[in-house]
Amino acid sequence: MSLVKKILAEKISSRKDEIDGFFAEKYSVTKPLFYASVDIRHSGYKIVPVDTNLFPAGFNLLTERQKQLATQQVKIYLEQNFSGKNKILIIPENHDRNKYYLQNVKTLKQIVEGAGTEVELGRIDIQNEVELETADGSFLKIQPINRTENKASASGFEPDLVIVNNDFSSGSPEILRKLNNQPIFPPIGMGWYRRRKSSHFDTYEILAREFCRKFDIDIFQISAQFRRCGKINFKEKEGLDCVAENVEELLRRLRAKYREYKIENEPYAFVKANSGTYGMGIMVVKSGAEILEINKKERHSMNSIKEGVENTEVVIQEGVPTIDSYEDKPAEPMIYLVNGNPISCNYRINSNQDAFGNLNSKGMEFIQFDCEEKSAGELNCPVQGLIAKLASLAASQECYEINWVI
Repeated sequence: MSLVKKILAEKISSRKDEIDGFFAEKYSVTKPLFYASVDIRHSGYKIVPVDTNLFPAGFNLLTERQKQLATQQVKIYLEQNFSGKNKILIIPENHDRNKYYLQNVKTLKQIVEGAGTEVELGRIDIQNEVELETADGSFLKIQPINRTENKASASGFEPDLVIVNNDFSSGSPEILRKLNNQPIFPPIGMGWYRRRKSSHFDTYEILAREFCRKFDIDIFQISAQFRRCGKINFKEKEGLDCVAENVEELLRRLRAKYREYKIENEPYAFVKANSGTYGMGIMVVKSGAEILEINKKERHSMNSIKEGVENTEVVIQEGVPTIDSYEDKPAEPMIYLVNGNPISCNYRINSNQDAFGNLNSKGMEFIQFDCEEKSAGELNCPVQGLIAKLASLAASQECYEINWVI
């Protein structure tokens, strides 16, 4: 066990009731998200969240025990927030050929149904029912979504609630706006067309500092430094000076921190699109000069993200090398949460990358990992679980304007 994990594990063990009380107090003000997933990097000297996804795929990776934990948390979430509402519509991504994603949808449907609900699948981009094959050879039936006045339905199925597993990168769909008594979670206003990673990391930093003061933890150990640049056009090489300057400033600050903590690694940074997922719009740099010298292929890669949306803002994030590995391949934990509580810890690995690289890229694989159950509703991955809970709590506190315009 690394030093940072040992320190945090001891803190969690000795002050568990106080830590549970911290989260309970926060969630009495802002209710937890229905679900989320958090990517974590563990370097030995720090363990931090590097991405928090509010529309997670990957439920097909869960073990049977983890599915049971997820169902348990779904049931608690519904009882605490939507008692008596048991007809649920799940809206997946518009993927027809990705059988593993569809397997994820099938598993998510089974998890929610296990909580005693009736579930249908619906999409806004189809006019008739479709049947799509999943990775296990079974088929999912997906219905077109219709709207009558302020109610959404799917081929006559009128849901009490809507669960979104579509990140709405390109905008908020008109058909789902301002529904009458049909709550949507996560809210579509938290889709990637509006949500920003910089807002998430700002919120996390504030929350983490409060947590660290309360529990006598060094903020350096659980938070990655970052900076932001907007008004960028990679295709036309506009705004790159802002990125280069902020890369240099971040690296300067990190070198000072590394000297303070006697860390021998040379600092580096991830430059990421400020919105979006799927590992798109990411590059790794060790100097600002690399940004100014970016070639045409790299500019093309950074210029657009999912669904062809133009990337005009970036986050420059402290690079955190991973010491986690699986069969000599670099790995990073992915924590899945339901109702703000961890229900699984799986790993992303990538033999095409080293410990410093972006593992969410070509060559990645996913490893199903079954943590030993600690007690009812908890997994024995306390440190990763704590960091993920803080990131998920921060995501629930993010605030975006009410209007639906991008």
